[in-house]
Amino acid sequence: MSEPMPHRAMIPTRWQAVRALLVGAGFALLFALIFAFQMTQEPLRLEAGQVSAKTILAFERVTFVSDLLTADARLQAQAQVADVYDPPNADLAREQVRLASRIFDYVDTVRHDPFSAPERKLEWVRQVPTLTVSVATQARTLALDESGYHRVVSETLYVLDVTMRDAIRATDVITEFSKVPSRISLALPAEQAELVTDWTRAFIAPNSFFNAAKTSAQRAQARERVSAVYRTIEKGQAIVREGEVVTPFSLEALEATGFLRPRLVAADYTGPALLALLLTTLLALYLIRLRPQVMLAPRALLLIAFLLLLFAVGAKMLGEQTTLLHYLFPISAAAMLITVLLDATTALGATLVLALAFGFFVRGSLEFTVLALAGGIVASLTLERIERLPAFLWSGVYVALTNAAVAAIFRALALDLDPGLWGQTLLAAIGNGILSGLIALGSLFILGKLFGITTSLELLDLARPTHPLLKKLLVEAPGTYHHSLIVGQLAEQAAQRVGADALLVRVAAYYHDVGKTRSPQSFVENQMDGINIHDTLAPRASAGMVIDHVSRGLELAKKYGVPARVREFIPQHHGTTLAAYFHRKAIKANETPVNEADFRYPGPKPQSRETGILMLADGVEATARAERPTTPEQIRTIIDRIVGERLRDGQLEESELTLRDLQLVKEAFFGVLQGLYHPRVRYPEPPERKDPPSEAA
Repeated sequence: MSEPMPHRAMIPTRWQAVRALLVGAGFALLFALIFAFQMTQEPLRLEAGQVSAKTILAFERVTFVSDLLTADARLQAQAQVADVYDPPNADLAREQVRLASRIFDYVDTVRHDPFSAPERKLEWVRQVPTLTVSVATQARTLALDESGYHRVVSETLYVLDVTMRDAIRATDVITEFSKVPSRISLALPAEQAELVTDWTRAFIAPNSFFNAAKTSAQRAQARERVSAVYRTIEKGQAIVREGEVVTPFSLEALEATGFLRPRLVAADYTGPALLALLLTTLLALYLIRLRPQVMLAPRALLLIAFLLLLFAVGAKMLGEQTTLLHYLFPISAAAMLITVLLDATTALGATLVLALAFGFFVRGSLEFTVLALAGGIVASLTLERIERLPAFLWSGVYVALTNAAVAAIFRALALDLDPGLWGQTLLAAIGNGILSGLIALGSLFILGKLFGITTSLELLDLARPTHPLLKKLLVEAPGTYHHSLIVGQLAEQAAQRVGADALLVRVAAYYHDVGKTRSPQSFVENQMDGINIHDTLAPRASAGMVIDHVSRGLELAKKYGVPARVREFIPQHHGTTLAAYFHRKAIKANETPVNEADFRYPGPKPQSRETGILMLADGVEATARAERPTTPEQIRTIIDRIVGERLRDGQLEESELTLRDLQLVKEAFFGVLQGLYHPRVRYPEPPERKDPPSEAA
C-alpha cells in the first residue's frame, strides 16, 4: 500500500527534483561508507619460501578455484596439442613436377646436340641452378639411349607426382627419400631404377608447413576447455604448519580462507565505494524508468533508503567469514516491507541492490547473492497486497522453502557430503524465511506511522463499522452510509477487474461522503420525509451547500485521523465536475450572470486509477438510485452515460485509466447493479385469516 504519489505524466517541479536528489545523494554517501568500511585486523604477512612461525587451521570448510592448479592443468592440456601443419600445397607439388619436366627437357636438348662432346654436355647440365643430382647420375643419364632416357624421365615424373601428393613436412623429407625406391616400377632395370631414385629425390620438397596461428588457436582452445580446478580446505585442516616452508599453494589457500590480506591501500576503500555508487545509480534508473512516482514521493524514497541502509549495515556486521548467521539473516524482510508499504515493482529493484550488496560483503559470494535475491523476489511476488495477517507468515514460508532450495543447490555444487552441515544450513535458511515474515509483520505498523504511509492493516481497521467516523455517518446520515456501502461494492469489484488496489478504493468509498453529516437533509438520499430544502433555496446557495460537503469531509477525516491516502479520495471523487442540476436550475431561473465556476467542485481531478474508479462508482450509484432501472438495458444505459459524461468533461484524463480499463469497470458495475435492481417476483397476498370461534359461543 503506497503513499500518495504524483501522476506519472506530471513533470516534476524544481523542488521535487531537488528533494529527490538530496535523498539520493544522502543515501549514496551512506551506502558508500558502509561498503568502504573495513572490518579487518592487522593482516597476516607471509611469503613463499618463508618459514611459518605458527600453525594456521581453517575456520570452516572452503571450496575455491585454485588458480595454481588450474594453470597447471591448462599448461598440461596445451602441451598435449601437437603442432598444426597446413594441408599439402598442391600448387607447390605441381611446380616441382613442372620444374622437373623443364630440367628433363633441357637435358634432352643437351643430349641431342651433335656438335658437343660428352664432357661439354655434362658441363652444361651441371650449370642448371638448384640441381642437386650428383655428377655421376647426370653423366649416366646423358649416356642413356633414347628409350631408356624416356623411361627414366617418365618414371621419375610419375614417382615425383605420387610422392608430392602426400603431406611432406621439413622433418619428413628424409623419410620420403626412403620411400622412393618402393614406388618405382619393378619393370625398370636396376640401373634405371637407381637413376629414377636419384632424380626423384632431387625434386622432393616440403609441401606442408607449420601453421603458428592455428597451433596457437588450438592450444588456446585446449586451455579454455579445461574448467577451473577447485580445491577444498576442510574445517580444522592445517593450511600451513609451524616450521614448514610456505609454498605458493599454501599462500593461495591462506588467501582463499581469508587469513592472508595485503596491506590496505586506497583501492580497498575507493573500489567498494564506487560499487555502492554504481548500485545506487542503477536503482535510481530503475525507479525513474519503472516507478517514476516513487522518485517524486520523498517519504517513499526515505523508506527505501532507510531499509536498504539498515539491512546493509546488518549484513556488513556479519563479517566476511561465512557462518550460519549469514543463512539466518532475515534480509527478505526488507523486500516484504517495501512490497507492502510501497509496491512489488519497487521492492524487486531494492531486492536486487540489497542482494548484490549482501554477496559483496561475504567476499563476493554467489551463493548469498542468489539466496538474498531469490528470497526477495519470492517475498515481493507473494505479498503485494495483504488483507489478513497470516499473509506475512505464508510469505515467510515461501521464502523459507526458496532459501532451503538455494542452500541445497549450492551445497550440492560444493560437493559437500557432511550431513550435519547440510542440516544446519537448511535449518538456518528455513529460519531465515520465518524470521523475515515475523520481523516484517512486527515492524510494519511502526514503519507505516514513521514514514506516513498507509498500510493494508490500517485500511482494514478503517473498514470496521465500529470506527467512530463511520458510526457518525450511520447515525447522522443513514442514507449516505448506505450509498457509501454500495459505492464501495461497485468500486471494489471494478478495481479487482483492472488490477487496482481494491481494498483502498473500498475503504475510501466508505469515507468519501462523510462531509454530508454536517447537513444530511441537504442530500436526497437522507430526505426520508420527502421534503427537499433546495426547493426554497436559490440555485447558487444550493450548489454551495452541496459542494461544501467536500471541504467539510476533509476536515472531519483529518479530525478523526483518517490517513492522507484515503483523504485524497474526498475531493477527487467529484473532481471538477459541475453541479449540473443546480446550474441548469440557475439558467432556467434567469439568474444573471450565471458563473459556471460557482457550480463546479474545487477538485482536483482524479490522480490515480483508484480515485477515478470511485468517481465513476459514485456517479453510477447515485444515478441508479434516482432512476431505479428495472431492465439490464436501462442499467447499461446509466453506466454508459455516466462514464461518457466524465470522459467528455475531461475528469479522467489524469487518472491513468485506459479505455480497456473503462470497459472492464463498466462490466463490473453492471454485474453489481444487476444484482441490486433485478426484477422481483410479486407474490400473491395470503388469504384473509378467519378468527376461530370463541369458546363462549
